[in-house]
Amino acid sequence: MTSISRRTEAEARRICDRGMASYISDRHSVYLNRSLAYGVVGGVIPSSVLLITSAFVPFNRWWTALPLGLGLVSGFGYGVLTSGKQDPESEMEFEIVCESLVPEDDEDEEAEVDNSDLPDQQ
Repeated sequence: MTSISRRTEAEARRICDRGMASYISDRHSVYLNRSLAYGVVGGVIPSSVLLITSAFVPFNRWWTALPLGLGLVSGFGYGVLTSGKQDPESEMEFEIVCESLVPEDDEDEEAEVDNSDLPDQQ
């Protein structure tokens, strides 16, 4: 086992220990940040075009901020409205990874403990 896979396993165990709700929350945060970044890019491009155009066509340069603001608001809004769309897939990924981290010895010990609680039938 290499050090990279040990680090990856340690990170996966940390995520599994924190629980599914924390994992889903982290996924929502990443998705929201990505949507916001797309909105910024989508706003910067038309704002830049308007700023360049304002050098040739006379209009108030404050109008160049409008596409940037609209991009920010629409990117954030899209992220908020659609962040829950991938929850079932994220839950399945979480369960698959966390189940694979449980060692087989622990599963056997849990089964033995469960059977020891039963009264002896002789």
